[in-house]
Amino acid sequence: MRTVLASQLSSIRVTTTDGREIGTLRNITLDTATGEFQTVVVDSDVAEVFSVERDSDGCIRLPATLIQSVRDHLTIHPPTEQNVSGSDAGGL
Repeated sequence: MRTVLASQLSSIRVTTTDGREIGTLRNITLDTATGEFQTVVVDSDVAEVFSVERDSDGCIRLPATLIQSVRDHLTIHPPTEQNVSGSDAGGL
């Protein structure tokens, strides 16, 4: 995956691999010791994505392991047991 500056991710659209737009990227969290991404925080109007419900702030917090690609939008794929339990951010 190509290198992406954090400033380029501000308010980027987030879609699923099946083309469903779920919102815009609000924030990301990372492990400061390893530098690995942990969570993608998405501002969303949808009630849930991949069985993860929107919180009281209107955000859906998804594991960074679901990131498939970053281009003009961020694409996430459905979770599998392997990528939900792992901490790999897909090379972001």
